[in-house]
Amino acid sequence: MRFLLVIALLFAPLLARAETLRIASWNIEHFVADTDRGCRPRSEADFQRVRDVIAQVDADIWLLQEIEGEPALARVFDPAEWVFHVEDRRPSRRYPECRNTPGQRLSMQSTAIAIRAGIAHRRLPDLSALDVSRSGALRHGVVVEVGAERPLTILNTHLQSGCFEGMGRQSCGNLFAQLPVLRAWFDAQSGPVLIGEDLNRHVEAEGDTFWAILNEYGDIHITGAEIGLNCLPRFSAFIDFLILNDAARPAKIEGTFAETTFGGPVEDYPSDHCPISIDLDLGRL
Repeated sequence: MRFLLVIALLFAPLLARAETLRIASWNIEHFVADTDRGCRPRSEADFQRVRDVIAQVDADIWLLQEIEGEPALARVFDPAEWVFHVEDRRPSRRYPECRNTPGQRLSMQSTAIAIRAGIAHRRLPDLSALDVSRSGALRHGVVVEVGAERPLTILNTHLQSGCFEGMGRQSCGNLFAQLPVLRAWFDAQSGPVLIGEDLNRHVEAEGDTFWAILNEYGDIHITGAEIGLNCLPRFSAFIDFLILNDAARPAKIEGTFAETTFGGPVEDYPSDHCPISIDLDLGRL
């Protein structure tokens, strides 16, 4: 009996870690596998800085945007320690030239999830209906289910860019066409849900139409609501969010929402987005 007690005490921290997960979301901005390629060419030192940010946040699950594919993830996540899930949308045969990087071309911008090895989970089908263009131009949502007894369903999305407010821009057509797809997906879930996303929308603005429709039942909640953005001086409000439904809300550990910012010159930042994260206690679900 004493031996079993000792074993239980030794493994208690590991069990607690398994119940508590840190989930982070980060758009790493044109993140490709190769050095000095793409619309945001990176040196080896730049890749190392991304690794340093990942280590600093110390998340168990990463919801990532603008990822070229698994080889890009493997530049900053050890494949022996992480499991990768990249959306199944096919790359284009040819990409246009980068607007601000002469001689370079745009690359695949996928949504992806990286999960620390050993965390029980399963991949679910992509939310491919978010590609309302039906041409492969818009990103799918990647979906996983974490845990076993009462699993948490996690969706990672990156919606149409260019319609940060109002409805008058051309890009707003696609964004608002994606809205009912996202709401229908929420409605189809029967248990706890977390969405991590680059919404490309200032949904916390007073009276925002997109958020009013998406949250018409008041059943989804922004985890860092009313916490001001501190990432880049030129941005005034969040477009990246971690959102919980009613069933997942009890798992939120109060005071753990964080935005990880960068130091040094802005031109040396590892991305034009900063990671956000939240700690969840799955034992409360």
